[in-house]
Amino acid sequence: MNWTRGQVNISQEISPAQINKDQYATLKIIVENSNTIQQVTPPSFKNFTVLSGPNQESSMSSVNGRVKQYSALTFILKPKRPGKISIDAATVTVGGKSYKTNSTELLVNNTASVNGSGNSMTASPFPDFDPFGDEKPPTDFTDYVLHKKENILDKVNKNMQLRLETDKTSCFVGEPIVATYKLYTRLKSESKLVQNPSFNGFSVVDLTRPVDMTGYTRQKLNGREYNVYTIRKAQLYPLQQGNIDLEPAELENNIQFIKDEYVNKRNNDAYRLFNDFADAAVPAEGLINQTVNLKSKPVTILVKPLPEINKPASFTGAVGKFSIEAQLQKTDFPANESGKLVVKISGKGNLQLLTAPVLEWPAGIDQYDPKVTEALDKMTVPVSGSKTFEYSFSVNAPGNYSLPAIKFSYFDPVTVSYKTVATKDLLFTVTRPTSQAVFTNLSSGKKENVPGANKIFNYYWLIIGLIAVVMMIGLIIWIKKNKKPTTSLKITEDVNKAEAIKLNSIIETSAINQQNPLVKTEECLYRDDCTGFYSLLNTELKNYLSHKLAVHPAEINTKDIAAIMDKKNISNDTSLQLQQLLQEIEWQLYTPFERNEKTNELYQKTHDIIQLINTADIRIL
Repeated sequence: MNWTRGQVNISQEISPAQINKDQYATLKIIVENSNTIQQVTPPSFKNFTVLSGPNQESSMSSVNGRVKQYSALTFILKPKRPGKISIDAATVTVGGKSYKTNSTELLVNNTASVNGSGNSMTASPFPDFDPFGDEKPPTDFTDYVLHKKENILDKVNKNMQLRLETDKTSCFVGEPIVATYKLYTRLKSESKLVQNPSFNGFSVVDLTRPVDMTGYTRQKLNGREYNVYTIRKAQLYPLQQGNIDLEPAELENNIQFIKDEYVNKRNNDAYRLFNDFADAAVPAEGLINQTVNLKSKPVTILVKPLPEINKPASFTGAVGKFSIEAQLQKTDFPANESGKLVVKISGKGNLQLLTAPVLEWPAGIDQYDPKVTEALDKMTVPVSGSKTFEYSFSVNAPGNYSLPAIKFSYFDPVTVSYKTVATKDLLFTVTRPTSQAVFTNLSSGKKENVPGANKIFNYYWLIIGLIAVVMMIGLIIWIKKNKKPTTSLKITEDVNKAEAIKLNSIIETSAINQQNPLVKTEECLYRDDCTGFYSLLNTELKNYLSHKLAVHPAEINTKDIAAIMDKKNISNDTSLQLQQLLQEIEWQLYTPFERNEKTNELYQKTHDIIQLINTADIRIL
């Protein structure tokens, strides 16, 4: 199949284009049809407070051999002033070439939303997190008042904490854990997330979204009340056993205190000062500004291995509670027409990691790779919904066929046991072929009549090979017949020598790449002036996987790699490690900071996973 990509397209958009002064907007930098993004430099945000970002989005689709790839970085912004705010162009480096996006404008009305921020879909970018919104929490806290001889850092430590809380500290591989980063505060601050945990070792499903807004909550900690804001909440599916540390988050907090003597001058009206702090007519000498970074403590999760006792042969890593159903599109069709089998797995658990079930097809049936679709609710814990696999197949001879029951096994962490569900046997009849071959176009779903072409496409590579051989023989005969006299012998020898040198160079390059498919990445790793490490790592890893697994590089992504590895008979552990690695590389690839401390770590991880795959017994399909 020929794969083509559309033209690279770089753009920038702000949504919505008009908001009230207490609302938020999302800026999106979009890159279409390129998997070699090296660096993204966002525009200046001097007129905004950045509440979140950069956050990564990516997707890929293929229609009739045409691949469309989409990547984006998003930032959630709060305007610092009303009026028309211009946003400069962003700069994106793709394949060593710099592109500039369009500039954008945001119109900020000098009015507040009805009923404050709680009534607006754009009022808060996080559920439970708006520590610097216009809606102030009613409180009798007076901890923002700085008394004489008080130490500022001690006061911050006593009245402000960033904590990581989990619903459990022990689980099985594939069993979800809910991790929540919360800011407990009795102070007034503007806060910015400067370190977002990457959750290495887990498949991540974020639970934060704008429609979940409930503002702050009031909770007690060590006997004292705090206003509590949720910074990030995610369900994590561990990919491997062992003790795994959940990384800390870090917040940069700009805190403002008022000296106690200026509170006295305002008749100790602490409540009004707290709520009208930004507008209070306090002279500059009465205010103290302090920037403090808060970091949560890491939490260690004990991930237990799935038991080996009573593990079914059909188990492929599903953890949760599931059911399975299967249905044939038709139970009676001619031999020159393709059939379709639909298998649907429903339930709750690590659905996003499930691979296609293994089917026992009767002899004489050729199956094709399944088309996979998902209908998942990722806001539930664990993820709920369904995953559907559509198999197209062809039959060589007429007759009555029986497809044995399809078994699907999963581990139930509630009962700590394996369970197996199965479909019923499926019976179908294949009649003699009609006068015209009927094939299903898998990309369009339409049937096409092909006179006298029954199954010919199963052998098209053989036909092409025979044609190539005939053409080669004809070319050799022509060359011999038209061979020049000895005067051209030297030229021919020179040409042959040049071709031999070129061939040797190709062989040497191939040998080097075989020994180390990451040769360019390794060179970059040890150069101080290298600015494309993650792009090189991403490209060389996918090129290696493409050759090793016999798939197109565009098909290699975090969503589909598990199914590809399963078909090639590579172990589930190796597949999960590769999926995690691809997630880490993509996260780094679309972060606008090129060189950081993870380069050595990711290079070594990639090198190790290549060694694992090289030693695997890969199934040739």
